Amino acid sequence: MPGEEPASETAARAKASWARLIRKVYEADPLECPKCKGPMRVIALIDDSGVIRRILEHLGLWAPLPSERSPPVDPASWPPYASLPLTCHPVPGIA
Repeated sequence: MPGEEPASETAARAKASWARLIRKVYEADPLECPKCKGPMRVIALIDDSGVIRRILEHLGLWAPLPSERSPPVDPASWPPYASLPLTCHPVPGIA
C-alpha cells in the first residue's frame, strides 16, 4: 500500500521507541551494557515460563515467589510489650 513503511523500518522505529520509553521511565538505557557501557542489542525474546525457569535455575538465579501468606508466628517470640488477645473497640457514629 502507498505510504506504508517497509517492515524493517517499522521494526527499527518500534525498537527505538521502546528503548527511548524505557530510558525515560527507568532512567537507564536498556540497550547499554551495565558493565562496560557498550551498546547491546536484542537477540531473542523468551516468553515461555518453563524455559525462563530452567535458564534461571542453571544460572543459580531462580528465586520462587514467597507464598501469599506468611507462616504462623509463635506468640512466645513476640516482643514482651505485645499483648494478646487484641480487641476492637467500635467508635459510635463511624460506619
